[in-house]
Amino acid sequence: MVLSRDPFIGRAASLQALDALALDAPLVTVSGPGGVGKTRLVLEWLHAADATAPARTVLVRLDGLDDAAAVYGAVAAAIDMPRTGGQPYVEAMVQWLHDTPLRLVLDNCEHVIDTVAPLVQALLGGTRGVTVVATSRSPLGVAGEAHLRLAPLEESDALQLFVARALQRVPGFVPEGPSLAAIQAICRAVDGLPLAIELAAGWVAVLPAPDLAAQLAQGLALLQRRGALPARHATLADTMQWSHQLLSPAAQLLLQRLSAFPASFAVEALGPVCATGALAPDGILLALRELVEHSLVQFDLPSGRYRLLNTVRLFATALAQKAGEWDAVRDAHAAHFADLALQGRAVDFVPEVRWLPRLQADVDNLHATLRTLLDAGRGTEALQLATALTTFWWTAGRHREGLGWVRAALAQAEAAPALLRAAAQFSLGFLGAHDTGDWILAAAELDQGLALLAQQQDDGADLLRGYLLCLRGECDNMASAPQAGLAQALEGAALIARHPQDRWGRGFAAWNVGFGHECAGDLPQAALRYAEVIASQRDNSLVVRMIGCQSLAGVLERQGRAAEAMPLFDEALQLCRQVGLLRLGDVHGSLARLLADCARVRVAADAEPDPARALAQEALVTAQALQDSAAATVAADVLARLAGPSRRQGVFRRQGSVWRLGLDEAEAMLPDSKGLRQLRHLLQVPGTEVAAAELAAAADDMPREIGRGDAALDPKAIAQYRTRLRLLDEALALPADALDDAQREQVRQEHAFVSQELARSVGLGGRARRTGSANERMRVNVTRTLRAAIAEIEAAHPALGAHLAQSVRTGNFCRYHAAEDLRWQF
Repeated sequence: MVLSRDPFIGRAASLQALDALALDAPLVTVSGPGGVGKTRLVLEWLHAADATAPARTVLVRLDGLDDAAAVYGAVAAAIDMPRTGGQPYVEAMVQWLHDTPLRLVLDNCEHVIDTVAPLVQALLGGTRGVTVVATSRSPLGVAGEAHLRLAPLEESDALQLFVARALQRVPGFVPEGPSLAAIQAICRAVDGLPLAIELAAGWVAVLPAPDLAAQLAQGLALLQRRGALPARHATLADTMQWSHQLLSPAAQLLLQRLSAFPASFAVEALGPVCATGALAPDGILLALRELVEHSLVQFDLPSGRYRLLNTVRLFATALAQKAGEWDAVRDAHAAHFADLALQGRAVDFVPEVRWLPRLQADVDNLHATLRTLLDAGRGTEALQLATALTTFWWTAGRHREGLGWVRAALAQAEAAPALLRAAAQFSLGFLGAHDTGDWILAAAELDQGLALLAQQQDDGADLLRGYLLCLRGECDNMASAPQAGLAQALEGAALIARHPQDRWGRGFAAWNVGFGHECAGDLPQAALRYAEVIASQRDNSLVVRMIGCQSLAGVLERQGRAAEAMPLFDEALQLCRQVGLLRLGDVHGSLARLLADCARVRVAADAEPDPARALAQEALVTAQALQDSAAATVAADVLARLAGPSRRQGVFRRQGSVWRLGLDEAEAMLPDSKGLRQLRHLLQVPGTEVAAAELAAAADDMPREIGRGDAALDPKAIAQYRTRLRLLDEALALPADALDDAQREQVRQEHAFVSQELARSVGLGGRARRTGSANERMRVNVTRTLRAAIAEIEAAHPALGAHLAQSVRTGNFCRYHAAEDLRWQF
């Protein structure tokens, strides 16, 4: 983490106190009256501690957030949590950070303490390596909290700060004689509050220090006759009021209108939001410069964005409310950012390298826009905006935020057109599936959308129906019903094809049809469709093209064509890096998995080992950060293969009607059989889950029609069993004296029963096992065929048979995963 350091505030005692508290306490809250520089002190301390800290540091600014969902979303994004898995936000964050060393800095908590305090309590109680530093005007009230209350600056530090800020305005500024005495008087007059000092120092280019001191003294004397605030709060407020009165009329007007921005903003947003009435567009930049020069607006050079400190924003909000402009400026802000989002949606947020960073930077402004619309009872407009942002929520890894806004807007949009409500159901299904992995619930959301379109016949309804059907097909495929899934995807793709201008949709449809073919075991057709995805996005969506490259490469590798797959995996990785993606929900994996795939395919293609080793090592590091255990397993397997002294040789080659099988020097010959053909298919894609349908097709090159059947247990029962199993696990983990022998044995017996029921009802990857279906029969038949072939091999070649018996796993999805690396000849 890179932090900017302010070298002008010494405050050694406060820094030392913070350092000492942070060593012993998991939570340190830094507080003090407004304007004492809590944030600056913490940033300075972090800069000094960052180089030696064992944990990563994450800073979350909360000053522009006003509800729990926004706070949770900001923290989740900052800690790179990709999805909640269907858990409540706080539980998901605790699980994500359970074993992760992290220093979490929560800045400006005072207005959301009721949300922050329980979150901090949960993180400290449920994780092993998380510590928290918070800034707030008051303590959080969490057990074990250490509290550092800052005092105003000592006179020498206050003088140093004033001079430093004056030098930024007037290079070569040297306080001597009367000027020095005047500056000392100014620092005393504002009670040593850093923000007040900066506001006063901003005027040294306009007024000599003695005149400035006189003006300030007179202004404070007049303003403080109100006597409504505690002394230090009054001093800061009065200093801001005094500074505000010296501004030009344009700068005064701009400041009160900037109150609409909850956090940072770009200069191009100022015209649409602020330039109305007496504030002309051509005067905006001069007024903004004036505010920056007088420390009322902060400018961040690396990002090129501006922001108001929370204290200044509150002051500006009061000005806007007093002037009767608050509602109008909020409406102008909402109109601008809603229009920005709709502009992006009109081009499918393509190119993503431009739109994704832009919307990420303005996510707090988007939240504020949605809140403004909902507070005003404009539910239909809020729903239009929330659904328009669906692909942004997805690519940015903000699924749960998107779900929350769509649901909140739907609740206020009963009168919205059926087409818009159906689009919202697509958003709920799409985002929900990628966030929770619950494709059954996603299917229910999509079915509601299709029902809403039942009586709609226009082109817009047809296009949306196509999207809903394609995604509905993916739900069936994920539920191990590829016949139904492929049929739905084909129907949806035909509807989308009527709208050739929707290139994103063409890629989406082609991928879903390809995925249906792949799940049905028809790899050649899947490859054709995935190639169509790539071709349709050559100068369009980088994300969709990445998914196409990744999917086609996976099919080619499964067909034993690793050399052809390698450049496609490489292109997918390059696109992933270019867009800056870490994870794409429940289906398309993560950056770590792509790195591991690129490493694995190089080994399979017998490419140079050094690039494969470097990719696998990077995959391991990335997988650890993203908690992607599947990617870590693949990367570790690649490194183990590369580190081995020499790879053992295996032979699995068909020669006419017989098979030549071997391991090391020993060989055997066996007659052709379906089981041997299926085994070869598995051996060609080590570590990859292969559907039983695909293996059945591999035996005779005929895709299988697979019926859906009935789930052995319904989703609710499966969830209840899993919850019960977690409770039983916790009971077995209790100390020995917590349960007597009879109770512990009873827990063990129930644990065994529940585990057996889950194993009977849930297949590989947590997929519901179905009874009485062609799919279930195929699982049984493929399992029997594979086991018979392995037994036959074991009789003719015991070493090879034992290796396969240990390495082949069967079920609805089968896998060959060897403990040792073999180089197979096919």
